[in-house]
Amino acid sequence: MIVQSPLKKREARPNLRRVPLPDLDSPNPSSNGKRKSAQRVNRTMTRRLQDIKPWKVILGTVILGAFGFLYLTHVFATQRLLEEVQQLESQYNIIRSQHDALQLQYDRMVGPADIYNKAEAAGFINGGPADKVIVIKE
Repeated sequence: MIVQSPLKKREARPNLRRVPLPDLDSPNPSSNGKRKSAQRVNRTMTRRLQDIKPWKVILGTVILGAFGFLYLTHVFATQRLLEEVQQLESQYNIIRSQHDALQLQYDRMVGPADIYNKAEAAGFINGGPADKVIVIKE
């Protein structure tokens, strides 16, 4: 326990910090500070809105419109290119299927079965498989 003598008085400095007294009407005393900060935010927002000049709004709108126009132009050009690519791809598929059919026909013409048939018609004798064993006599 600390006991202080009534004979010795301390010099107390005045309180320089002004603390507002709480509202008696307010049910929650801690919400008092929140209200003031909200009022400050509202004041700064109204000041910011007042600082916006009409020419800035007009310029922003024109720039936004120009970017929107450029974007839409790009989208339509991309769609046109996509249609061209799809058309060229379908033509390529048709030509590739024709090439494959002609390649198959050519392979049949120069293939071994056709050559053997032409050789027999010309009078050549089939020698059989080429992997016969060669026997050397001593």
